[in-house]
Amino acid sequence: MKTPAFALAARAALAALALTLPACAPVEDLPSDPDRAESAVASGTDGAPAPSCEPLSPRTVPLELAVQPEAGATPFVEVASRATTTLRVMVYQMGFGPVLDVIETKAREGVSVRVVLDVAQKSVNEKYKVRLEAAGAQVVWSDPRFTFTHAKVIIADESEAVLSTGNYYIKNIERERNFAVRDADPGDVDVLVRLFDADFAKTTPDLSCTRLLVAPENAKERLLAFIRSAKSEILVHSMQLGERDVRDALAERRRAGVAVRALLADPSWIDANLDAAAFLSANGIEARHRPHVHVKAITVDGQAAYVGSINLSWTSLTKNREVGLLVTERANLDAVRSTFEADWTVAKPF
Repeated sequence: MKTPAFALAARAALAALALTLPACAPVEDLPSDPDRAESAVASGTDGAPAPSCEPLSPRTVPLELAVQPEAGATPFVEVASRATTTLRVMVYQMGFGPVLDVIETKAREGVSVRVVLDVAQKSVNEKYKVRLEAAGAQVVWSDPRFTFTHAKVIIADESEAVLSTGNYYIKNIERERNFAVRDADPGDVDVLVRLFDADFAKTTPDLSCTRLLVAPENAKERLLAFIRSAKSEILVHSMQLGERDVRDALAERRRAGVAVRALLADPSWIDANLDAAAFLSANGIEARHRPHVHVKAITVDGQAAYVGSINLSWTSLTKNREVGLLVTERANLDAVRSTFEADWTVAKPF
């Protein structure tokens, strides 16, 4: 069977990282910038898949994680290009490049394309809204009850989705450190479809049972529980680290003997990271920084990693529409770990 381009891109990205990376510590066994502003599966009674309700519940289809900028726009284009009937897109900032192009192409081909763009970024997104509508897509502004609709989700044919930590402007895709995750688990995709449809119509989605981390509904509670579960190691690879409860949870784990490292964006870009670094240092946590860290990821004990649009900030966790998940597949964890170690090697202490 032919290997999907998404998987090839992920492997190529990991291989590229390996070329620049010294031997890693072993994985244990068991705004000018858009963000700155801020299963087991059973059949339901309606025939839709019923998702497992815990974030670490097994999936019937493994996740596929790609590392950017090495993977480029491939993770988004590959999923969107397979849409034959419906394409749903929710993003904080649209942007020129292959992602916009494939969405326009699908709309012109007759695929039912619906898009939610963040209304707080209207000055940026207006031109893309005009282009997409001219191609035949239905485009709405996001629900103003969210401070930002900051999620980055593409859903093709109600059968697969790609979630990411980064937006779709090609210059940022090719420059910033981000992750993109393809999710074809039927339960997850069903939840994402229902979430999108509710946000498109500005109604309230039913998120009572889902693996996903969704802000503002369950993200903070689940992320804190994930951090507090750490027994040996936490790796934070994040654009920012401003949320007090998240900081306190990291400090508590460090006092409990857990090894904690944090790699943040350069403070010349995110100046709040200077305060974060001071807090971390006061609590015995080593922190470094480097340019273009836009990723939002936390790895716990080498067994699972959070990846998603959710920044470690109060607004992102409690006021925004955000989507993330926990990855557990060994290949994905290896990629997240290798990326962290490669960036850590060249990063600078605060």
